[in-house]
Amino acid sequence: MYRIEEFSEIWADACLRNSDGRLMFLSYYGRDGSVMQFLASLELGHTERGLNRFHLVGADGQRHPVEVSGTERLGKHAARLPRQNLFGPLTHNWIYDKTLQSPDRANRIAWVMHRSADAARCAPDELNTLYDKAWQVMSDLSPVALLDHWREPCLDWCREKRAVELLDDPVYPALGQVMAMRVSLSDYFVQFVSDGVRSGLLEA
Repeated sequence: MYRIEEFSEIWADACLRNSDGRLMFLSYYGRDGSVMQFLASLELGHTERGLNRFHLVGADGQRHPVEVSGTERLGKHAARLPRQNLFGPLTHNWIYDKTLQSPDRANRIAWVMHRSADAARCAPDELNTLYDKAWQVMSDLSPVALLDHWREPCLDWCREKRAVELLDDPVYPALGQVMAMRVSLSDYFVQFVSDGVRSGLLEA
């Protein structure tokens, strides 16, 4: 768990940031009053009592900055934990960039997410599960039909061209057991498929 430095009564178990450090996803726990105060501070942003950046602090003491950069792009969801728990009445909240939820079909951009089974977040099995989801999204977004046995050459091309990219920047790594991947299929991908069929790389 990660403590939110600016709100010591709130703890996060997962956070995703993009390559600019901007908040993409946060899963956190707290009592109602603390959660409401935290959300209000985010809404106020750059004002005197607002918060446009906060820090997650891990058990090792390392601080992880999270840039908010406006809340109009963020969605929210809340659930209440059973009262019969070790810490008393708590709510479990999620804040997420709305682009994670809905694909941009016009620009052929979408995100896939996966919660790993254990702390080995980037283990081969976990990554394969995420790539399976990415392939499903690619098949859905692609303006040309993709055959299942094209999966590996298509994914190889996408990895090389960063058309499929793990949300785990070295400066702003993913925290917790949540993984996300961005899928972006440009016209260059469509050209790759067309050329691959003609050359025999992608067999019918």
